[in-house]
Amino acid sequence: MNPHSSSVLVIGGGVFGCAIAYELAKRGLQPTLIEQDDFSAHASSKNPGNLNPIHGAPPALIPLALKSFALHRTLAAELAALGCVDYDLQPVRRLLLAFDDAEQMHLQEAARSFAGRDGFATADLDSTGARKLDARLSEHIHSALLVEGNMSVNSRLFHQALADGAVKLGATIVRDRVTEVLGEHGRVKGVRTTSGTFACDAAVFATGPWVGKIREWLGFDLPITPIKGEMVRIRLPGQALQFDFTHGMTSLYRRGKDECWIGVTKEDAGFDEQPSTTGRNRLLNAAARIMTAVDGAEVLEQIASLRPMSPDGMPMVGPIPGWENCYVANGGGIKGMLLCTGVGVAIAETISSGSTEIPIQKITH
Repeated sequence: MNPHSSSVLVIGGGVFGCAIAYELAKRGLQPTLIEQDDFSAHASSKNPGNLNPIHGAPPALIPLALKSFALHRTLAAELAALGCVDYDLQPVRRLLLAFDDAEQMHLQEAARSFAGRDGFATADLDSTGARKLDARLSEHIHSALLVEGNMSVNSRLFHQALADGAVKLGATIVRDRVTEVLGEHGRVKGVRTTSGTFACDAAVFATGPWVGKIREWLGFDLPITPIKGEMVRIRLPGQALQFDFTHGMTSLYRRGKDECWIGVTKEDAGFDEQPSTTGRNRLLNAAARIMTAVDGAEVLEQIASLRPMSPDGMPMVGPIPGWENCYVANGGGIKGMLLCTGVGVAIAETISSGSTEIPIQKITH
């Protein structure tokens, strides 16, 4: 086996790993990212690319979410300057929907969460006002909250642009599987893979739901659960959506020129990534309640992927207790596409200068 050397090894090539590699490379650290699967195989390239820092975020997460949201604009300009693929960063207008008085109370709570946030605005709509925006909405809708200020990306192209940007700045990407971590006296010296060994000064583990080996390698129990989410990509009859629509866990997302993504299910199914008939039917039926035109839609693709969820919904980012030069970045859950920018900067700053001003929580045993 041939030995290799890198200042920092990043284990895992999802958006967390790619963002970390990019930020490390931007600081001249020439990281090596090791990923065993195709980049398009998992959740980082199989999601509707929501960048929504407030709705659905635990209160403790909002400072990091807002910082990450702002960093997306900076990152987009940087990647464009490097000649990376355009990943369709654009503003999103979303209608949160209620079917009765009780659900309207939740809309009022949502409106309060956006109040006073720079760059965000909300407007209350009755059923008539909502249907004026899209006449295909169900006539049973009671009211809606129009939210403006969020953004979205094409997740697959964004993931690609991050990886390409990291390489353009000096990172190396290796397609391989880590089989062993080489360390002693609380320091990681490198890793062994199926084809060689890689020495390093520091290592970052951004493995997403696949955390079982981390306990074996590092003696650190990372409480991350794989949560299966299914989505269906469709093309509606008539004009393309101009808004995103959300009722509870079900959303219709306007994406691309004429596509709509329907999401999402949430299931603790271990490491099962296979789409199911049950999931497909559940999504289509729930979406048809929002917009009856879904019944006549062309189904383009059904998608299933695993999202790494922590017990409290907060990402686990920072030094691993008991190790001098070992870091973790995990637990992005449904906000991974959004949070990757802040996580990338936080890890890169911590490794390069010993601290970060990005608002992340300290990891403890």
